[in-house]
Amino acid sequence: MSDQAGLTGAGETMSRQLEDFFSLDRPALEQAMAEMGQPRFRADQVWGWVYRQSVDSFEAMTNLPALLRRRLSELYTLTPATVASSQTDEPSQTRKDLLRLADSETIECVLMREPHGHTACLSTQVGCSMGCSICATGQAGFRRDLTPAEIVFQVVHFNRQLARLPEEPRARVGNVVFMGMGEPLLNYQATMAAIARLCDPYGLAMNPRNITVSTVGLPERILALAREPLPLRLAVSLHSPDQEVRQRILPKAGRVPIHELIQACEAYADSHNQRITFEYALIRGVNDSEADARRLVRLIGSLPAHVNLIPLNPTPGSAFQPSTPRATQAFQEVLKRSRIPCTVRHSRGIAIQAGCGQLRGCQL
Repeated sequence: MSDQAGLTGAGETMSRQLEDFFSLDRPALEQAMAEMGQPRFRADQVWGWVYRQSVDSFEAMTNLPALLRRRLSELYTLTPATVASSQTDEPSQTRKDLLRLADSETIECVLMREPHGHTACLSTQVGCSMGCSICATGQAGFRRDLTPAEIVFQVVHFNRQLARLPEEPRARVGNVVFMGMGEPLLNYQATMAAIARLCDPYGLAMNPRNITVSTVGLPERILALAREPLPLRLAVSLHSPDQEVRQRILPKAGRVPIHELIQACEAYADSHNQRITFEYALIRGVNDSEADARRLVRLIGSLPAHVNLIPLNPTPGSAFQPSTPRATQAFQEVLKRSRIPCTVRHSRGIAIQAGCGQLRGCQL
């Protein structure tokens, strides 16, 4: 069949709003090509241009017929979100972008450039409903879930930015952490659909072991994640081994009995044969004593685990203060003596409010 078939209306003015191309999965794109009278391989070509070559216009797809390129540009947009603002912290090689979505809501996402692979920190919701007291996003409230397309586009967006760097023309996002705005496991279906797209071997082709899902700790959703086939990395925001203290820091997530959370983590570790990362923000006089460290050892000592000790990042409206360097070192020493792997992780991009718990795009 001719490539021109089905394209006779290509020059007509389109009155309806352009459809987000990233809302299409492969079968939907193949169906769209068939309806335009195009052979199936055209879908492969378009898919590769968008996800592998990171182009931002159909005109750049030079091996497609001109009429097909024009028709696609009349039906779909390759830029479903615009950059409302961008900040860069050169010392830490961190960039934070505020993306304005089609409905004018905004989200923030972060790119961290590293010699061993660039990492994108993705948002899964506009705001967050968990209300964690150490998180600016939680204090901003919840607006809505993101779609799979809106989640995936954040990676494509950063790949486009990297492709423009003259010193790294082939650079791409190699690691993804779902540690941006929102609780990924409360937007479970969209998050998993986005991850499937990220790992698509014909598209972005990311290694699932380079994708980390971070959660405040929702046992039922962690158990659901344990049943997923992809060996994703799991990071759990624990922040205290004590139920009452944890609930003070995480008012909603802290209501979950800690033993139920740990049991779910054990199930996840067993199902994918990997260790759990526990995120632990050290808060002065709240959860940073050596006694707290010993309680943490008793809680997670039987798990294959790694603890990220995070000096608390400043957030508006929070009365909590970061632990002193001395308290941080003493806490870490307790874990080391118990042979629990741990790292003091200083968040990058603090100068541009891009560190853990600092994103607040929906308020801008």
